[in-house]
Order: sequence, then C-alpha cells, then structure tokens
Amino acid sequence: MHKLIITTLATPGKAALDVLLLAESLRTFGGELADSPIRVMVPAALGPLSEAAQCELARWQIETIPFEADEALLKFPFAAKIAATAQAESLTRGQSERLVFMDADTLILQEPAEFLLSPGKTLGYRPVHHQLIGAAWGHPLDDFWRLIYEICEVPDENTFPMLTHTGEQIYPYFNAGMFIVRPERGLLTQWLERFQSWYRQPQLRGYYEKNQLYAIFIHQAIFTGVLLAALSPLEMQLLSPKINYPLHLHADIPAAQRPATIAELVTVRYESIFDDSGWRQLPITGALQSWLESQPRVRDSLSV
Repeated sequence: MHKLIITTLATPGKAALDVLLLAESLRTFGGELADSPIRVMVPAALGPLSEAAQCELARWQIETIPFEADEALLKFPFAAKIAATAQAESLTRGQSERLVFMDADTLILQEPAEFLLSPGKTLGYRPVHHQLIGAAWGHPLDDFWRLIYEICEVPDENTFPMLTHTGEQIYPYFNAGMFIVRPERGLLTQWLERFQSWYRQPQLRGYYEKNQLYAIFIHQAIFTGVLLAALSPLEMQLLSPKINYPLHLHADIPAAQRPATIAELVTVRYESIFDDSGWRQLPITGALQSWLESQPRVRDSLSV
C-alpha cells in the first residue's frame, strides 16, 4: 500500500500544463516523496486531454483517469472538483493510506513531509487564503453559515478559530484547493452527496443572486460543513503556513508571516501569476529561479 497518492484535476487545455509543472516540481524537489504516485482526474464529458499532453503526463508517470459527472455539475463553479475527488477517493481506498488533493496550479518546493499525517489524524488542512464569505471569529455566525451548519448537521462543539494566510481570525473554513484525507473515511463521497442534494435549492440560490461569491465558494462552504460534522477537531491536523502558500496574494500577507525567499516554502499556489512576468517581483532567486525559467509554462511568460 502506498503512503500517499497525489490527486489533481485537469480539463483539456492549459490546465494540463499546470499538471505537468506540478509533477515536475514534485519529482525535482519532493525528496523522499518525489516518486509518489500522481493521478489526474479528467471529466469524461469534456473529452480527453490532447495526445501531446497525455504523452508528457505519461513521461512523468502520471496516471490519467476519466471521471463521470452530470452536465449541470460540470457547469457550476468548482463542482467538477467535488465529483473528481469523490471518485478518486473510491479508487484510492485500499491502495493508499492517504489521498492528497492539490489544485493543478500548485508547485512543490521542498519534501512535503507534513503530507504523512500523524497517527490518529484523518484530515490535513489549511484554512482559506483570505476571509471573503467566511465568518469572523468572535461574532455570531451570519445567516449563511447558520444555514450551512444546519444543512450539514454540524455540532456546535466542533467549531474553533482558525487564521487565514492574510491574517484574519475566522470560524472554520477549510481550503478545498489542498487537503489530505484518509480515503477509507469516505469524506469526499459525503461532500459530493451533500453538495448534490443542496446546491440548487432555493435557500442557497438566494445567496448566489445576492452575491456571486456565494456561488463561487459554496463548494468550499459545504466542504467545511461536511468535515465539521464528520470529524472531531482532534482528528484534524493543521498544516503549517508553508503549505499552500498563495503566491498571488504575497503582498497581502502580513509582513511578519512572509517568507524571506519563496524557496523556504513547501507548496505554493500561483493562480495566473505565471501568465506574465509579474512573478519576477517575488523573492525568487537561485536554483528555484533557474528551474522556473526552464519551464515552458513559465518561460513563455518572460516575453510578455
């Protein structure tokens, strides 16, 4: 049985380039975990990745797995991720002790030893990068979050404060772009079931109409509710701020929490920062800079 299997999601197009960058960063900087299996989930309804992309993925020993999801789900913001991770969880059960999910726009810069969850821990998590629709700790829950807790049947005693990357103290709000679970617990299947039952209900649609951020992040809110309902805080492992660090929000991170160099971090998210040369404003030097400049996904931005 594997110690862990890394899983991500890609659709035909640029996302496949992100997966290649993720894979090469793991194989280059991942230390003892560099050879960990990588699976990329691809929505079957959108067709296969290009032949060239599939060849490159195979070269890095990445397994490509098509998954089924209904058309309405695929069209809803980030809902493809829920279907993908639920099916990945089923596949991983019995094959690996841990399933590590990372969005494709992730780089691994050091051995991610924290991925090997401590005994007794079922979830490894990071809080969201910044608050947005999250609820501020120290104040009563707002109507939206009370509804999420009701939908997911969250016990009051399972709440606790957490700190976003940008320094806000909030009620639990887990980042769905990077997490680690024990696949045998079925948490991701529960996420899909709860989401499918509720995301089109009038109680939630009213929030989408009021502010599109609710539609964009409802997947993450229900993810949070499912985890709080299924697990006690003692089963959760907070990963260090060096995990899932948002390069695109570097200027918004409190100065005391910013790394002196990006190479100090373990995994980073980059969103669109490599689409132009703006990433050069970050404290990236030496071997990491040279490696990035050698990557087609990044190199093509240098002339922009």
